[in-house]
Amino acid sequence: MKKLLVVLVLSSLWFVVSFAEPNVLKCKKDCGTPDIRGEFSFQARLSMGDEKWGGNITFIEDDIAISEAHVLGVNAEKEICCTPNEIKKAADDWKRFKKNMYVVEGNSYQGKQKIIGKVLDIAGRANGRPPGYDLLLLHIDRNCKKCQKNKDIKIEPIPLANTIPKIGTIAQHICIPEHKKFGEGIISMPHILNGMVFGAKTTQCSRQIIKHDGIENPPMVFAGCSGSPVIYKECGKNVVHGLHGNGVDEDKIMYEILQLVQTQKEWVQSEIFKWTGRTDMLDACDPSGRRSFMPNQKFDIAQNGCQKKRISDDEFIPCREIDLKKAINFPWMN
Repeated sequence: MKKLLVVLVLSSLWFVVSFAEPNVLKCKKDCGTPDIRGEFSFQARLSMGDEKWGGNITFIEDDIAISEAHVLGVNAEKEICCTPNEIKKAADDWKRFKKNMYVVEGNSYQGKQKIIGKVLDIAGRANGRPPGYDLLLLHIDRNCKKCQKNKDIKIEPIPLANTIPKIGTIAQHICIPEHKKFGEGIISMPHILNGMVFGAKTTQCSRQIIKHDGIENPPMVFAGCSGSPVIYKECGKNVVHGLHGNGVDEDKIMYEILQLVQTQKEWVQSEIFKWTGRTDMLDACDPSGRRSFMPNQKFDIAQNGCQKKRISDDEFIPCREIDLKKAINFPWMN
């Protein structure tokens, strides 16, 4: 497979990323619709160090958020991370800011930030460029000292999806841009899930292509959106399908490679159990609104482990969970 580009549009005085922004069709301003109704309050951003800067994270429980490992400086090309200790050793920003790593309410990030949590601990999976993993979980203290004056701010977490949606499913990309010129506060952008779903032998059904051609999907947004979610409706409720942050450019078009979450629910639940003792988490389809995803439970899709060996980006196994006949593939694979 053509060498993949990790899309890291991260910039600050304390964090320098050497990845150049590719010459592709992109949005330059007013890239999405502001969340004026508060529909996407699950979206937040980290605020680290004196610069008060950090990437997108998504609340999937009141005290648990998900993102991508590279948001904290993990380089999956150099590090193999399957355990919490491994991810903490590889995450440069965790090592630097773990005592001063806060979470701010999404609509306040670009201005006077409102702290709603402090990161207590992290876990993650990172083992190579796609179809390898780029995953991060965060355990968050919502009652921290600096959170007290913002206790009235309500956050509605969003469940992780259970199944892979069919090709052509309507979705939305939710992001908090780093600068207002791209959109104020939390914004949403329309997506159509029409790309190939694939993985490697040990990461099956864990990636999906999104072709940002400005026709069916919007121009690529380079606005600090790494780790932000693509959501769709499952059982009538919004769920997280995948995370933005990895991709490859070809013929001036960006092919985003979403990090999907459906095959990661057993791992997510296990980490939640370690941190909190809880054996269930939010679920869109269960009548109770919660469901257990502990190892002894039945899953809607096979769950993937974490291979402690770098996964080659030449591995490409189409997902067998859905019909892919009409799925858009990488142009060099057609």
